[in-house]
Parts: sequence; structure tokens; C-alpha cells
Amino acid sequence: MLSSFAFLVEEAFKSIRRNGLMSVTALSTVTIALAVFGGASYGLFRLHQFVHAQPERFHIAVFFRPEAPRADVLDARNRIARMPGVASVRLVTREEALEEMRRQDEARGTRIVEALGGANPLPDRLDVRVKAPSQTRKVSAALGDSKRFPEIECVRDEVDVVERLLITSNLVRNVGGALAALMLLATHMVVQNTLRLTVLARKDAIAIMRLVGATPAFIRLPLVFEGLFHGVVGSALAGAVVLFIAAQSSQYVGKFQTPLAETVPAAPSPFVVMCAMLATGTVLGLLTSAMAIRRFLR
Repeated sequence: MLSSFAFLVEEAFKSIRRNGLMSVTALSTVTIALAVFGGASYGLFRLHQFVHAQPERFHIAVFFRPEAPRADVLDARNRIARMPGVASVRLVTREEALEEMRRQDEARGTRIVEALGGANPLPDRLDVRVKAPSQTRKVSAALGDSKRFPEIECVRDEVDVVERLLITSNLVRNVGGALAALMLLATHMVVQNTLRLTVLARKDAIAIMRLVGATPAFIRLPLVFEGLFHGVVGSALAGAVVLFIAAQSSQYVGKFQTPLAETVPAAPSPFVVMCAMLATGTVLGLLTSAMAIRRFLR
């Protein structure tokens, strides 16, 4: 059994060497097709990552009444922290808020704190983060209940912005998934047609093998191994291209010191990208080669 398998693998590589020009053409086509598919899929995935991460940047700002005792503020903070949907609560005291404003004055060259003449009109504040962006409206409405939290003066949220970002995230996910599926189908068609040409170039050899009594499996397996070879090697080369372009793009984006650039999630590791490309190439190589040879064995 093992000797037969080794013989078929050896025959596959002999065939690749004998048909060098056709093999190079097939490998080049597979590499280009998988590189386009991998690059498009990687870009769509990174776009979805970025858009999906934006709602998590926002928090609910809760401002207390200036006359609210610190003990009531601390009690409200503890009650809010136990609310369903709340991930974390950070207290910013009026003293800390004034110090933050002083640092902003120094950075901007303004004199707002100096103009206050030693007074501190700023209230205590809570920065509330929710567990899921979709819960922002519900949590914000609960915090604005004056009967439940009479010490709170106002609640500032960005529910409309968060909801628009969630809609955009879903749109990117759905459209990106559809585009990735279409790209995969197009890649499959290109690879299948390429491998079909390689099989067509050997139709006479296949006919002779059938005449001398070779079984369909004996004829099919070397060609399937060839398709597997093109799929694996082509996907490895395509993965290297995708990783190179991704690294160059990351360096280019990293030069822009903007708030948006700081919120870009970490990219998948090269190992994950390469494994995904190899898995795609392996499956495509096996399926397309099997489909390409099927018509000649009927």
C-alpha cells in the first residue's frame, strides 16, 4: 500500500517536471489568484475589525450635582457598577477634573483654570463603560432616572454615534462576507480552469492508460497530487505576498499619529494568516484537480 502511494506521488512529480512550462503556468496562475483572494479577504477582515472596535471607544459620562456629597457619589458609583450591562465605572473627582483641565491649559497654551480664580465649578464625574455597545441606550436610560439616581445632574452619551457604527459594522461584515465568498468562487473557477488545461494537455496519455487497463483511481491520484502541489505551493507563495503587503501597509499607517490609528486592533499573526492560506490552497487544489479530471474518466 505504501509502495503504491509512493509510486503515485513519484509519478506526480515526474509529470510536473516533464511538463515544466505548463506546471509553471499553472503554479503562477494559482499563486496570483490566491494572492488576490487572500489580500482582499485580509483587507475586508481588518476593515471589519476596525469598524467593530470603534463603538467600544465610547463611554457614558455621568455628571453629579455640584452640591452632591462625596459619600453619595461613591454610593452611586457602587450601585452603577452592579448594574446589568455595565463593564466598568471610573470615578473622576472634581479635583482630578480641575487638574486635568490645568494640564490641558499647559498643552494648549490657554488660561482657563487661572481665570477661575481658585474656584472649582467642575462636578464629580463617572465614566461608565458597557459590556456591549448595543447596551449603551439601555444603560444610559437607567442612569438618567432621577428617582433612582437623584444625585445625578445629567448623563452624556453618544448613543446615535454608537448605533450608526454598529450598523456600519454589520454592513461591513455582511458585504465583506459576500465579497469574500464571491472572491473564493472566482478563485476556484480560475484554479479549476487552469488545472483543467494541464489535464487536457495529457488527455492522450490518460486515454492510453485507460486502454492498458489502469483503474480510474490509478489515473486520478497522480493528477490530484499535482493539483495538491499547485494548491499548497501556490498558497504558500500567495501567503508570503499577502504578509509582505500587510507589513508594508501597517508601517505606512503607523506613520499617522491620529486617534483613529491608535484604535486599530492588532492584526492576525503571520502564522494564522499562513495557516489560513495553506488550508484554502489545499482544499482548492484537491477539489479543483478532482473536478478537472472527472470528465476524462467518464
